[in-house]
Amino acid sequence: MDERSRPRGKTRRLMRRRVLHVLLLSNLDQVNATRVAQVLCVSPSTLRRRLRAEGASYQQLLDQVRRYRCEKTLARRWLPGKCLAGELGFSQPNSFYRAFGRWTGMTYTQYKRRQRRCSAGAAQPLY
Repeated sequence: MDERSRPRGKTRRLMRRRVLHVLLLSNLDQVNATRVAQVLCVSPSTLRRRLRAEGASYQQLLDQVRRYRCEKTLARRWLPGKCLAGELGFSQPNSFYRAFGRWTGMTYTQYKRRQRRCSAGAAQPLY
């Protein structure tokens, strides 16, 4: 039975969830779409096709996981942007700073100042 003739049942709807699960358990500076496809026992093109059928992409899911991990990390402790960029799998710190700005609407420095002013000392949500 070839890929196109398979029923489009529950397995197809779960690809997004399965990819998120793999990404959440992965070291983000070493993971890529090909590796995720291998873990899920599908080809990279099948992974792309199934995610597209669910209205998602690998890059969107990776961005969600990066944002989630960023928020969790900053809630526990402050890290310099270069260090956090590496932990989140960004190859360049500037890519992280641009993503952080997209996520929060502020620069990393502005966020740091806001956190310092917080009297309780607990990190505020990124949004």
